[in-house]
Amino acid sequence: MSYRGLLIREPELRWPIVILAAVITTIIALVAASLHYVAMNQPVNSYSGPRLSSALRPGEPEFEQVREQIEIAQLLGTEQVQPFNSLAINLTATVKNNTGRTISGLEMRGGIVDVQNSTVRERTVMVIPARQTALEPGEAIGVRVLLESISKDSERANMVLEVTGVRFD
Repeated sequence: MSYRGLLIREPELRWPIVILAAVITTIIALVAASLHYVAMNQPVNSYSGPRLSSALRPGEPEFEQVREQIEIAQLLGTEQVQPFNSLAINLTATVKNNTGRTISGLEMRGGIVDVQNSTVRERTVMVIPARQTALEPGEAIGVRVLLESISKDSERANMVLEVTGVRFD
């Protein structure tokens, strides 16, 4: 006796199965195409993590003076290709505390802007206390902000990294 497998010999049984397989394959292809479409057309709203509570913010009298005393040096952006034809840009910098006081909370905003100085993508991160508990006077820390889902076709003219909140002991 020989093995015949799942070969269907009657045409009246074969065609409904072939049509059902074609319909299922079409549905799978349409679902995959719609998921790809949705992923490509996600809005590029900014992502903000948890906010720093009871901190000095822009607009407060002492904030601008303190912001000038927090030195941001060696700002570097590294592009990484992601799936679905998008980029991730990793912003890294060294931030030094020149305020003369211990910083117990530091919130920073990293972003990419175009030639009209409009934001392409931005993200706000809490550096301290997330990475370490405090930043002593004269001490420096490495900061990293990952900006994801940036279109390869977008105009990227400049990188921005700025202090958006600071809290002292």
